[in-house]
This record gives sequence, C-alpha cells and structure tokens, in this order.
Amino acid sequence: MAFKDLRAFLARLEEEGELKRIKVPVNPEYEIGAICRRVLDQRGPALFFENPMSDVPLAVNILASRHRYALALETTPEDLHQEWIKRTAEALPPVIVKDGPCKENILKGDDVDLMRFPIPIWNALDASPYITFPCQISRDPETGIRNAAMYRTQVHDRNTVGICAAPYRHINLHGKKAAGPLPVAIALGLDPAIHIASVGSFPFGSDELAMAGALRGAPVQLVKCETIPLEVPAEAEIVLEGELRYDEKRPEGLFGEFTGYYGLQVNRPTIKIKAITYRNNPIYLGSYEGKPPQETNYLHGIPTEAEILRLVPIPGILKVHVTEGGCGAFNGIISVDKQFEGYGKMIAMAALGTWGARYIKNLIIVDSDIDPFNMTEVEWALATRVQPDRDVEIIKAVTGCILDPSLSEHERATGHSRTSKMIIDATRFDADKFETPCGPKEEVLEEVARNWAKYGL
Repeated sequence: MAFKDLRAFLARLEEEGELKRIKVPVNPEYEIGAICRRVLDQRGPALFFENPMSDVPLAVNILASRHRYALALETTPEDLHQEWIKRTAEALPPVIVKDGPCKENILKGDDVDLMRFPIPIWNALDASPYITFPCQISRDPETGIRNAAMYRTQVHDRNTVGICAAPYRHINLHGKKAAGPLPVAIALGLDPAIHIASVGSFPFGSDELAMAGALRGAPVQLVKCETIPLEVPAEAEIVLEGELRYDEKRPEGLFGEFTGYYGLQVNRPTIKIKAITYRNNPIYLGSYEGKPPQETNYLHGIPTEAEILRLVPIPGILKVHVTEGGCGAFNGIISVDKQFEGYGKMIAMAALGTWGARYIKNLIIVDSDIDPFNMTEVEWALATRVQPDRDVEIIKAVTGCILDPSLSEHERATGHSRTSKMIIDATRFDADKFETPCGPKEEVLEEVARNWAKYGL
C-alpha cells in the first residue's frame, strides 16, 4: 500500500494524468509562484519544474486536490475518512536502518549552502525564499517523545532559517525544556503519507512518524542524523540538520500564507543548519501558499474532518466538511441525523472540543438531507432553517490560529491567538411541523432518469 518515496508517488501522479512537466527554464523568484497561482485557480495538475534555474528540479502542489490526497493514501475521496479512522486505530512505529538514500551526499561546515536548492520566493511581498513543505522533527528533552510537524521556514542566509510556530506548538514546548539549543531536523521531499501525518490532528504526545506508518501500511524507515541526536526518513530527498536557537532571533515574514494574507513580521527564533544530506539527483518539494484554492486546504482540512468523526462519540454524525473557502481551517459543516431539539448544538460543542477542530471558528450543523460538500444546499439551509436569535451561539476566548488575519495584532504578535467561535444550528426547528421541501414525484424522477437518453439533453 505504501509509496516507497516521493519519486514513486510522482510516477503515480504522472500515470494518472495528475502531473504536468514544465521543461522550459522558469525563475524561482516570483515566476513559479505566478504559474502555481494560475494553475490552482484552474484546478490544474501538480507541477514538475525540470529547470527552475537550477540543476535540482522542483515539484509543487502534489496534494492540491481531494483526489490527489486520496491517491497518496491509495484510496478514494469517498473512502478517505473511513480509511483514516481504520488505519490510525493503531500506530505503526518506525524502524531504524543503518543507511538510506538521503545519505548519498553529505555537506557539513562551510559546505552547507541552502542556495544550491531552488527555493522560491512565492508572492510579491515575501521577505525571502520560503521552504513551504518541510517536515520538522524534534524530540521532547524530558520524555524522549518525537514530534514531526510542518512550520513555514524562511531562508535567512546560506545556513540559517527561521520558523513561525505558535507558543503551544510542540517544537516550542520542546524548546522550552531544552538546556541549550534544541536539535531539529528538517526533512524535505518524503512519501506523501509522512507529510500528511505531520499535519494530522493527532492526540497530544502522538508520534507522527508512527502514525505515518499506520497511514501508509508500512513502518517508516529512519536513519540517524550526522550531527544531531535525531533520526529522519531514510528515503527523504533532502535533510537539513540544525539547532533551534531562541537567543538568536531575526525578523520573520512577511510571507503569503494559506489564509491569503501576509500577516505580521515578528522577531522569531532561528535554526542554524549544521549539515545537509541529500540523494543523488535530488528533487525539491514545495507548495504554493495563498488564498484558496491551494494545497493547505486539504492538508489541514481532511485530517480535521476525519479526526472529528473519530473522536466525537455522539451518534448521528453523517459527514464532516472543512471547507476550501474557509482555508481548510476556519469553516466547518457537519450533517447530522437529528434526534431532538438541541442535538445540533450538542454535536457542535463536542466537535469544537476536539484538538483537530481547534482552528474552526464557524461551525454549521445541517440536517441529513443537506450535503455539507454542496455549498448551494448549505446556503439554502442557512436561508430557510435559521433564526439567528435562536440558532446562533458565540463562544469567546478560545484557542484559534496564530495566522488568522481577523485576530487583533496583539493576539497574532504574541502567539496567544485567542478567538471566538460561532455555532450555527441550521437544522429544521420543530422538525415534525417544519414545512416540507418541494420537488417532483420520486417515481417520476426515477422514470426520467431511466429515459434520460431520449430527451437529447
């Protein structure tokens, strides 16, 4: 079931007609970002730039559709949630191996130079090149528990990067416990199941690399780093070994984020890169970030959907949709088999109490006859089944997203990111007496469907 590495998945995308090769030279400063924006707006394929002004090719937006995300897990969009819940029921720990392709080339000391890779400047006001598809690996200095996550990574110079991570994220919780600099490895270009797991909304303390093994159906093989006490996926295209330093902060940002805005420039910690290891003929993997549609909509949204379904014990949840227009983070819709009045709000509160739903601000609950993936149907429910004074609840001062542009500057700059959340119960009130939706007779609709060809439509 598992793809061996990024290369195997790119080959599968090409077989499926889901990858387009661009052979002409393309400038990583702004031009690649502009191409990505246009292709995303057209719902186009993943891109493989063979000549991004470098001898290292660049793959972009490999998971920027629900179909490609499902391909990465060898399933279908319809079965994604069910497969997620089934596979993640039991973690599959990684295994340590002696060597791997990521060790084919090793650079240390003065040879370390991030500029050898085609790291784009994506949007007009980005402060510098940004690594947008990293897998940062760290370990809790006290418990030894490993964490893998994805934080945007600004390239400051040839051997220094900066990251944007809220105070409550694992890398900062680990860093606060460290006696000195925190060892951090940044793995680039992995089997997509590993990237997917790194942003999954798993319970606190989970090893994302073990969850990646569960998702891919085979343990992730790890090799020891050269200069820091961590292990990284053996099949990675590129690995950056470094140390997170809180005493060497630099301005981080501006950067065009998944929200579609640039956010703030804030002094943030840096990571000093001590070594780079990489495969022969490496492939650099990136992701265009900006307003929807784009890849993060699915990377954030689909795991949140699945985790709500997995964690909310109340019966009656049918479907969960974290919407594309809500940046795959802020807007959620849940369809339910309503049991009694107040049932919708009860399910909404249970869903918002899960770790995966911490970014959701606006949660709409709809009846079983409404498809939460059909926004016209959802809007119809909002228009015809909601009385705001009865059906809307506001919850104040709960954890949100540090990158939410609607938060105050103080909340964004300090990283507290306290937000309010809205529940809209768009289910039919007093359902037994609610007006009956109109439509043709069912038997006639079925007959028309059988005879459709004769209408010439």
